[in-house]
Amino acid sequence: AVKALDAEERRAKKAAREELASIESAARDRLATEAREAFIEKKRQEIVEDIKDTQEYSVEFIESLNDDDIIDLDDDTKAEYEALPTRESFNKGEVNAVVKQIQEETAFGVERLTVLPLKEIEQRDEDYLKSLQEELESYGEADSRETSAKIDRLRQRITKFTDQMQTIPLDRNSAIEILKDAIQDGTVRTLRTAIKGAKLAGLSGEDEDNGGVWALDLIRDASLELKEAEARKRVTEAQKDLVAKRNKCFTRTEPLGRDRYQSSFLHFDHDKSSRVWAERDLILSNEDSIPSKEAVLLKSIQSASIGAQDKSEDFVNLDDRNKPCGKYFLSFAGQEYHHSGNLLTLARHHWSCYTTDRSLRVIVKNLDGKCAKENDLKEALKETLETLALSATGGDTIPSHATLAEDEETEAAASIGKTDFFSSGDEAAFCAEKENVPKEDASLLKEISSAIGCRIRLRRIPDPDRAPDVAEYSMAIVTGWKMANAPQTDTLEGEATEVALATQATLPVWRLGLDDGGEIDIAASEAVEGVVRATKWSTGHPGYVEHDAPFLSYRNSLGRFCGRAVEAPSSLTPQAFAKQLIKREQDLYMPLKNRTFENNWGGKAGARQVWVSSLKECGHTFEAVREGLLTLENAFFDLTGRLGSVEEKVVDELATESNGGAQDASAAQSNGGALSGKDLLYDHTSRFDIELESLGSDVKGIWNSSDAREIFQEIIGVSKTVSVLALGLDLICRNAQAYINQTKSSVVQPINTDQAAGAYVGRRRAAKRPGAYADFF
Repeated sequence: AVKALDAEERRAKKAAREELASIESAARDRLATEAREAFIEKKRQEIVEDIKDTQEYSVEFIESLNDDDIIDLDDDTKAEYEALPTRESFNKGEVNAVVKQIQEETAFGVERLTVLPLKEIEQRDEDYLKSLQEELESYGEADSRETSAKIDRLRQRITKFTDQMQTIPLDRNSAIEILKDAIQDGTVRTLRTAIKGAKLAGLSGEDEDNGGVWALDLIRDASLELKEAEARKRVTEAQKDLVAKRNKCFTRTEPLGRDRYQSSFLHFDHDKSSRVWAERDLILSNEDSIPSKEAVLLKSIQSASIGAQDKSEDFVNLDDRNKPCGKYFLSFAGQEYHHSGNLLTLARHHWSCYTTDRSLRVIVKNLDGKCAKENDLKEALKETLETLALSATGGDTIPSHATLAEDEETEAAASIGKTDFFSSGDEAAFCAEKENVPKEDASLLKEISSAIGCRIRLRRIPDPDRAPDVAEYSMAIVTGWKMANAPQTDTLEGEATEVALATQATLPVWRLGLDDGGEIDIAASEAVEGVVRATKWSTGHPGYVEHDAPFLSYRNSLGRFCGRAVEAPSSLTPQAFAKQLIKREQDLYMPLKNRTFENNWGGKAGARQVWVSSLKECGHTFEAVREGLLTLENAFFDLTGRLGSVEEKVVDELATESNGGAQDASAAQSNGGALSGKDLLYDHTSRFDIELESLGSDVKGIWNSSDAREIFQEIIGVSKTVSVLALGLDLICRNAQAYINQTKSSVVQPINTDQAAGAYVGRRRAAKRPGAYADFF
């Protein structure tokens, strides 16, 4: 869509340049023609004046002369004609003036256009009416039937025009306002409608003086705007297509700005216009427990941490860890997680929401305009406040009588409804519903005997048909309760009698005051679930996650999904990763197959077919795709020749023995495999030295050493998320590609006869001992 928009913009600019060049050429031709016509008319008048004095030529002879005859009349006239300005001799200012005039005439669709202000149009109307009256007076008394008919027609025209003059000012003012709005709107349809209405209001007409058209200057501007809109119609359609495709992308709105404490303020595109969200870092305390419940942002370091800590020893050399420069660097690296630099883990953040313009004005007032970051945030919040003010004052300023009546009825009904609710006495109804709560949530409601005054977190599904898995969460407070009649859904029409209404069951209903405005009534089950949900949400209850919250569908610009928009929500599912596994294996299998003489993965072995079938059948489970990744790594490991030939292994063993056994047991696994991948990861020296990436030109497989493979298998074996599996797949694919780039294919590798014979003998010798065939190659 972006490329299509760029192409349309280039096409529109090229067409505009070509049109401007054509109009400029026409303007120069018009100037030259006007100069020629003025010269000929001037000479014709001079000849007529000479006739009066000399009587050299007759009047019939002068009238029979054409333009060429006048030019060739004498040498002086011919010399003056040849001295007239040509097309190229006119300056830029003269040409631009004519270009503007031609553009106006082309936009209006006429050959001659006279632009008039509104006062001159009104003066034209008065002159026209005066001319009709003078024509009527010139007839005098009707002395014949024909004259009488002319007088009657004139009187009818005067009467009709006089009546029009009474109402036409209002029509013209309305048409002018519509023209101004259409010019600001700039769309083709509104401009055409506005121009048509202005012509009907008498703001344009035929000009009898030059045979062209006269029009109001505002109609001229609207016609030019219409022509430009029509020229950019394809560009506008391309822009709409781009906007439509961008709206389908799962991208999160960029922050409005940050304050001095690095707190981010955001307004989501599909959220309510009155909401501004703030994401803040928690304030860390060295104490393990925070006694004050009111200090929402004050948390201990342990409660503010998420996951395991980084191995900070890997960031700095051993010699610099205790030096000031090393400590400063570790503190600087920790600022990635928290602005204080005291955390080496992922940090929790506190989310809050501002729902009223009053709270936003307090923020704007406290922001420092001298700070560059806060000044940008301040301007962005001011724009948000202006938008809220416009939306609050939008609509008709003078409501109709019907609207007023409806509002009065609504207010009356609301006032009546409020009197039905009680502010106490719901203990029995609330405790009866508490018995239906699951056992794991019963402890949260143990000390709550009444719902009045409790905070409730509501869950609503806006579109159950199209998006049943996306819910909206909002906070509210219980303001009252009452016993209401249960709805009768199975009662037939006309069957509801007074006896049925009297015996109808009643159920408790609680009224809530929403934090973002408005009231709502809920049933007992919703009230109890809302209290439990609010308690878990406010206290950060372990295991409580709102999986269907709307903000989970947003992604920031760095994590934008580059595939199909419909696949974005499921891009991190095991099923999607299984498809990616199969695709990446297909891309690398043929190049690896051509570089080995022993293929136990594809072909008749059938392992590859079984692997693909298992992923297609069980790829929806995490365990299946994790085992599939480990199987794929083992296949690539075999196809790339494992860890080299037997001779290389013997050299490594001899080198180890020559050290007298002094080599550290954690340095590598050439010591017989004494250390596992977990031991290598938790050993500071080996973890720092071992490189998983295939670097350099000496690439002999997908792993540099057996230690690297042990560490990879340990990380993948204990992983719990698809994201870690995706990193592992990308790593082995990069290493396999590096191996492909550094080796030659056995299919196209040229060898001569002597080399082929030697290779054949070598294979026979290698085949004599078991297990040596693959090591030889």
